[in-house]
Amino acid sequence: MMKRTILALGAIALTMTGGLTAAQAGGSSVSIFQYGLGNGVGGAQSGYANRLTVDQAGRYNSAISNQRGSRNLTVIGQRGSRNSAETAQRGGGNITGVAQFGSGHTVVTSQDGHGNAVGVIQAGRGNHAASRQVGAGNVAVIVQD
Repeated sequence: MMKRTILALGAIALTMTGGLTAAQAGGSSVSIFQYGLGNGVGGAQSGYANRLTVDQAGRYNSAISNQRGSRNLTVIGQRGSRNSAETAQRGGGNITGVAQFGSGHTVVTSQDGHGNAVGVIQAGRGNHAASRQVGAGNVAVIVQD
């Protein structure tokens, strides 16, 4: 229920992305689109059925994601310039969705456990968000303008 809402927020963020580094093992999927100048993506996946989708537009945006476990989902969408998102997921069934519109935003999320959900939407300029979840069934929603 709430996880589906957060997943939907992450999916809304997904329409935007120059440099790419990705490593994966075990039947995971990666989708990356970058538009503009100086955008970069880095990440690693191990386990199975992990998905990462990054879409960046604008300039000098960066996204880093590390997934370890199974059935984890990370969605990062960034518009504007100099936005940064870093996510880490360990365990299974974790969902992270990040949408950043505007410029100069940073997001750092960490999930360690099972069935955790994070949704972040930031608009305007210079917002910073951080979330750390340990255990099972944690939910965080952050909206800043």
